[in-house]
Amino acid sequence: MLSLALTVALLGLPPSAASAAEQVRVPPPACAGMTPPSEDGTSVDDENHAAIRLELPASDEEIPVDEEGKVDLSGFLHKQATMVDLSIGSDMVTTDFTLGPPPEGETNWSASWTSRFRPPQLGKTLVCVRAEREPGRYARILREFTFVDNIAPSNVTGLSVGNITHNSATASWNAATDNYGLAGYEVRVDGGPPIRTNVGTRSYTMTGLPPESEHTVSVVAVDLAGNKSATPATKTFRTAATPPDADPELTLEPEEGSALAKWQPDPNGDHTYRVSLDGRLYEEFSMAEYCVDAAGNPANPCTAQDVIEFTIEPLEAATSYTLRVDAIQEDGTPWRDFSGGFTTDTVAPAVPQEVTQQTSSESSQCAAQGGDFYIAESVRSSVTVPEGSTQVFPGCYTAADASCVEDHMPPDEDEKFDCSDDVTEMLHDLASPGGGPALSPLSSSTSEVKPLYDPGNPIQPVVWCLESRACTLLLAPPATAAATVATSSVVAAVIYWIAVIAGAIVVGVALGLIWAIIDASPIAIGGLLEYPIDYTDDFNTYDDWGLEEGQWYHSLAAYAQTIKTTKDLTEKYDLPFAWTSGDDADLRANIDQACAAQKQASSSIAPCDDNIAFYVPGGRNHKFRPMQETGKHIVEAMGDGRWPQPAGRAQWFAPARSINGQAAMNAGYDRNWYYTNPKFAGNACLPRPVVGSGKTCDEFPFWATDQAVDLSGLTADVRHVPSTESRPQGNDISSFSNKCKVDDGERYIVLPIKPWVAANAPSFGFRVNGSGASLCMEPSL
Repeated sequence: MLSLALTVALLGLPPSAASAAEQVRVPPPACAGMTPPSEDGTSVDDENHAAIRLELPASDEEIPVDEEGKVDLSGFLHKQATMVDLSIGSDMVTTDFTLGPPPEGETNWSASWTSRFRPPQLGKTLVCVRAEREPGRYARILREFTFVDNIAPSNVTGLSVGNITHNSATASWNAATDNYGLAGYEVRVDGGPPIRTNVGTRSYTMTGLPPESEHTVSVVAVDLAGNKSATPATKTFRTAATPPDADPELTLEPEEGSALAKWQPDPNGDHTYRVSLDGRLYEEFSMAEYCVDAAGNPANPCTAQDVIEFTIEPLEAATSYTLRVDAIQEDGTPWRDFSGGFTTDTVAPAVPQEVTQQTSSESSQCAAQGGDFYIAESVRSSVTVPEGSTQVFPGCYTAADASCVEDHMPPDEDEKFDCSDDVTEMLHDLASPGGGPALSPLSSSTSEVKPLYDPGNPIQPVVWCLESRACTLLLAPPATAAATVATSSVVAAVIYWIAVIAGAIVVGVALGLIWAIIDASPIAIGGLLEYPIDYTDDFNTYDDWGLEEGQWYHSLAAYAQTIKTTKDLTEKYDLPFAWTSGDDADLRANIDQACAAQKQASSSIAPCDDNIAFYVPGGRNHKFRPMQETGKHIVEAMGDGRWPQPAGRAQWFAPARSINGQAAMNAGYDRNWYYTNPKFAGNACLPRPVVGSGKTCDEFPFWATDQAVDLSGLTADVRHVPSTESRPQGNDISSFSNKCKVDDGERYIVLPIKPWVAANAPSFGFRVNGSGASLCMEPSL
C-alpha cells in the first residue's frame, strides 16, 4: 500500500517546479539503509556481488503504463541466483517474476527476469529489487522511476439531455474507460468554465437557463493522470416555453416540502371540494373547512369575499405535481373545476454539489499522482503550504518531507504516533492549542460552529485513499469534508480521519477506536443512563467518556451532538432554554429506546447502528417558522418528554421514510386513514376537527412513514394542531430527508425534547457514523 508518497516531480509538472526542493525519500524496507539516487539520476550504493549480479534500468527513466495500466520492469542476474522480491514505494511488494534467456550479448552465466505490475501511483517512485544466491547473501538495487500514463481515457458516449423544462435540463452519459483509472468528468455548458464530477456521477443538471433558448453541453472524461478524452461528446438542446399559468381561479404557492393552494369560494354552487394530486384523490372537505377571511382567520359561514387556503404536504422537494380541484354541489353533482401544475422548491444542500464533486474528483487525482495533500479551493487562502512543497496541480502538493506520515499511512489499525515532518507540522499549525477528538457539528458556519475533532479550527483533515491504496491528505472546511467523504462509496475511496492531540497525531477509521487507543478505560455499560457523562461536559474538547471498544459510540455521539447543538443554538439565538438533570436523564433514556427501536431490538436498551440520521423537532421549524403545537403533539405522542405510553409507541422513535406516503398507500391506507379507519378508533382525529376551528390532524411522523401501515392499532394522533403549521412541518420533513440524505425506506430517529419545544426553539437534524456527528439540517433565520 503506497500512501502519501514522497516524490520530486510528477506528471505534468514543469521542470522548474519539479526541482523546487530537495525531497526526503525513504527507501522501501527491503532497501533500508541505502541512499536513494541523486537528483541527476545517478545510482548510489547499489549493492551487488560478483556471483549474483543484478541489473535494472537506470534511475530517472520515464516508464509509461500500458493499455492495461501496467508496466514491465526487467533486468538480469546470475543463473544460480534467485529473485527475492521487488518493492514499489513503502508498501507494495511483488514476488511475481518471469525468468528467461539472457539478453543478447551477455555471457551465458546470466538469466533475464521480468516483473509485470500496476504501479500503486503515478509519478516518481522508489523501487527496490533483491536477489539471493545463498542465505543472507543479497544483491540489492535501489532506483527511482517516473511512472506516467500517456493514454487518454475513451471518449464519452451516450450523451443525452432529458428532463428539459423552461429553465433547466439534465445531461447524462455512459461511463468512459481508462487504462489506469478515471478521476471523473468535466462538463461545459455553452463553452463556459469546466464543471467537474467524480467518477461515480454521470449526470449534471443545468439550471437558470432562459426559456425557449438553445444550448450546447459537452462532456470529457478525466483520468487519474489528468489526461482528457480526445474528442468531447456534445449535445444541443432547446429549453421549453414558459409554462402557462394555472387556471385564473387557482393560485399555487409551492415551497420545499409543501404547497398552498388558494381559490375563491362560490356559495351559489360550492358545497364540498374534491382535491386530487397527480390524478389520485388527496382529500375531500366542505367549503367552510379551510375558508379564511381577509385577516387569515377561519371564516364560517364562508362567503364569496373569503378565500379557501388548502395546504398539500408533505411533498418531495424539486418535484413537479398537478393539482385538480372539483367543486361539488350539495346534491353531489359537479359544479366547476380548475387545475394547475407546480414544482416544489429545491432543498439547498449544506455544500453545493459542484464543490463536493470537484473536491472528491481532484482528491482522487491528487492521490493517484502521489500528492501528499490536497487543499479544497475554499480554504486555500487559509492554509500555509509548507516551504519547499511542489505543486502537482492547483490545490495538490507534494511535501519536501512527509517521511513521518508515510511511516504510518494508511494505518492497518487506528494508531497514535509522535514524530515530525512537513505534513505533521502543517497539521499542528492548523490545529488549535490542545485540540483533539471532539464531538462537534460538521457545519459550514465555520466562524460560529466548530468542526469535528478540532475545536476552533475551520479546516478538517481526512485521508483519502484510492483502491490502489495511494493516499492523500484532504484539507477542507468541515461541511465540505463531510460531504466529500459521503461520496467515497461511489468513487471507491477509503477514508481515514486525522486528529491532532497535543504533540501527537492520531490516525484511524472510527473515532471510537481512537479513544480506545488514547485512553483505554473500559467500563460495563448498560445504556447511556450508566455513562459517566452529563450535560455539563464540554463536548468541544477531548476527554475520555468511558467508551468501551466503540459499542456505544453512536449513542454517545447522538447524545453529545444533541447537548452541544442545543447549547450552541441557545447562545446564538438567546433562547429561554437550559438543561436540567431531569431533562438530561430523560434524553439519555429516550436515546436508549430510540436506538433499540432503530435496531428493532427486543430490549428497550441497545446501542445505535452505524450511519443513522436524527430529527429533533422544535417549537419552530429549522427556518424558524412556527410549529409549536405540532412540536408539542410529537412530544406528547412519544411519551410527553419521558417514556412512551403505551410502551409499543417506542417503535415511533425510529420510523422509516416513505416517499409520498407510498408505503401506506401500498398497504391500502389512504391519506385520511386517521379519519375513517376504525382500527385506530380513539385517536383525536376520529372524528376530524370541527369545521372552522382552524385545526387539522398532525401526520408527523406517521403518514409519511411506514408507521402508518403498522397494524398494532396504537393511537397515532393525540391532539389537533393549527392548520397554519402544516406548511412549516412539511418543509421540515422534506428538508430533513434531503439535507440529511435519508433514503426511501431508511429508518431515522425522531428525538423529541419537551423543554426544547417549550422554549420555542428550532428543529435540527444530524447524522452519526463511525467518524463522528454531522449537523446536516442546521437552523437558520
